[in-house]
Amino acid sequence: MRLHLALLRLAMQEALQYRTEAAIWFLWDILPPISMAFLWLTAYEDQPTVAGYSLSEMLTYTIGVMVLRTLITSHIEWGMDHEIRQGILSTTLVKPFHVWSLWFMGETAWKAIRAIWLAPVLIGCLFWLGPAIGGVSFPIERLPLLVLSVGLAYLVCFFMKLCLGFVGFWTNDIMGTTTLYEVTATILGGIIVPLALLPESLRLLATLLPIQAVYSIPLAVLQGKDADSGPWSGVAIQIVWIAVLWGLSVFLWRAGLRRYESVGG
Repeated sequence: MRLHLALLRLAMQEALQYRTEAAIWFLWDILPPISMAFLWLTAYEDQPTVAGYSLSEMLTYTIGVMVLRTLITSHIEWGMDHEIRQGILSTTLVKPFHVWSLWFMGETAWKAIRAIWLAPVLIGCLFWLGPAIGGVSFPIERLPLLVLSVGLAYLVCFFMKLCLGFVGFWTNDIMGTTTLYEVTATILGGIIVPLALLPESLRLLATLLPIQAVYSIPLAVLQGKDADSGPWSGVAIQIVWIAVLWGLSVFLWRAGLRRYESVGG
């Protein structure tokens, strides 16, 4: 525990030094949901509901996406790819801690810094959209389940990005892979619109992908949109995906290290 706290402290110091990079990623995470809020305000002028969502529910969903993108979306794959291609990973592997711990605590530190930046943006959005959101209520008894679901979503995203980063063991550039992921996550992950708005075929496909466990499931818990299956079914799906992605990460890590060592690191 002491080691992990020390890694977290060092990572926070690093995050504070790279403020420009942190600001760019912060804007990347908050601007799309804010743009969607403008779209929904216009779309609901002529109709009271869309796919079972009222305006207040849709705006709550959109703000929820903004919060989740900022606080739990991991971007470790780029640093991992750089370390692998430049051979920097070799120096980390000989240190007295698991490199995954370094990546995890580093990402957690960046999220802590973003949480500070998010606070005034969130307050501004609530002030702006408050009159339209006023009719939404959240049962306080769901709060522990929501916190659990968000924590699990963070782990799902972390292990997904580990898998993406490990692709760097086999390619010279992970840009193509990450672009494919971003497009898929945006369309089928509930980032732009709730899954309920997708055509049935795409909605079915989305339920088979782990990205639903990052955004759609926590927001369903928040909004009570899980009445048919029950709130714990979403948590169970998240746990299953964590186990699957952890196993895949271990497999890719071990296979990738063998390849990495074979070319001299």
